[in-house]
Amino acid sequence: MREFFNQIIKPVQSLSGQGMSQVDAWFLQQRHRFTITGLSRSGKSMLFTSLMTILKYRSEEKYNCLPLLEALPIDLVEHMRLEPLPGYDFFPVDEHMQALARGEWPAPTEQAYGFKLIVRLRQTSTLKKYLMPYTDVVFEFIDYPGEWITDLPLLSKSFVQWSDSAWAQQASEPQKFYATEWHDFIEEFDFEQPPTREAVLAVVSQYRKYLQHAKENGISMLQPGSFLIDGSGFDWRSQGFAPLPSKVSSDVSHPWYKTFARHYEAFQKQWLQPLKDNTFRETDKQIILVDLFEGLNHSRQHLYQLKETLSHLAETFVYGNPNWFARHVLRQHKIGRVAFVATKTDLIPEAQKPNMLSLLKQVSEGAVAKFEGKPIEFEHFLVSAIKTTDAGSNDNALRYTNADGAYVEADFEALPAKLKDMEADAHYPVLAARVPKDHLPRMLNGRGLDRLLQFLLN
Repeated sequence: MREFFNQIIKPVQSLSGQGMSQVDAWFLQQRHRFTITGLSRSGKSMLFTSLMTILKYRSEEKYNCLPLLEALPIDLVEHMRLEPLPGYDFFPVDEHMQALARGEWPAPTEQAYGFKLIVRLRQTSTLKKYLMPYTDVVFEFIDYPGEWITDLPLLSKSFVQWSDSAWAQQASEPQKFYATEWHDFIEEFDFEQPPTREAVLAVVSQYRKYLQHAKENGISMLQPGSFLIDGSGFDWRSQGFAPLPSKVSSDVSHPWYKTFARHYEAFQKQWLQPLKDNTFRETDKQIILVDLFEGLNHSRQHLYQLKETLSHLAETFVYGNPNWFARHVLRQHKIGRVAFVATKTDLIPEAQKPNMLSLLKQVSEGAVAKFEGKPIEFEHFLVSAIKTTDAGSNDNALRYTNADGAYVEADFEALPAKLKDMEADAHYPVLAARVPKDHLPRMLNGRGLDRLLQFLLN
């Protein structure tokens, strides 16, 4: 009998010993490709830092974090390793941990980073021990600036279509309030002058100034967001563009239309399409990070615009759920599981979290509608990458260390459970919590990551 088993096993083990062979990829691995989609300031980088740190301590130190994660049982983890993702700089987790140790939050991401996390699990079944002594669970992650994500819908629009939609957005609240200076500039600008390099730069710079001002005040739907980061790889100074008034954009022979349409097409072909093909590559699971605090801190209209933004973004990804053969043999990948995740939820008391979850579900309604008729599983989660607060003296209070280093208590009003329940001019201040001195144990006790990973790995 042993000889019979060896005749079966040895060819597989031989192939397995050669490394990442085709047999390994098909039978010895569970590969999970994640797209973590998050707008600017949604907390992607902090989530990556916590996730990498938590899994490291869970596998190497046997620290019992992620207690509800049944898919990666701690007693079966043989080891975990991190590897670079080809074509990407390695995610700077060490730099981020050093920043936290200095009491500073990690710097915002301004380029794409990638890494591969491989967790090796020992088999428990006697037969599987002979055939497949281990299973590698492989995660692929890419971190990128949140400003890039809002640009993807531009791939399906002409310059005129985008220009008209940009003006329409700026004509209504909340963008209208922040676009006044930009509108005044355009109203006074002489489009009869030729589109020289200097004149084009003047218009684009003024438009970029508006984008920066709107971003600082919590506006989520800003295009092109790539213009906000110098490290994006597209030279907005020499090939930039801006929405043109209809009297100009409606005349295809107008020199300004020709110039901006040419720059827009270069942006699509030279930057956006490669960005989508490389950074937002095929995936089977998607985490959509949502920072509800930006909207709550500003106005109800900010939250409505966030809802609109998420709806537009859902149109740019391919959703479905191919079978095992299509995934592993034909290498077809479509998103079959989607997790909508409200981040930084340690900044509200436990008593307010049901209302926060209700808000998350309403803000994501437009995106969920895009899944209709497709075999997609989705759920909503509240997650804290690091727990920066403690329970207060009552159910609606929290204690935290403020910007001045004082340990204080804050009382909370009830959060609205629905957008319509929020008064038009109401805003809910966000706690400016400092990095706790005991940041590592607080990171290891982050809330919600175990349930999130359990859902994605099922």
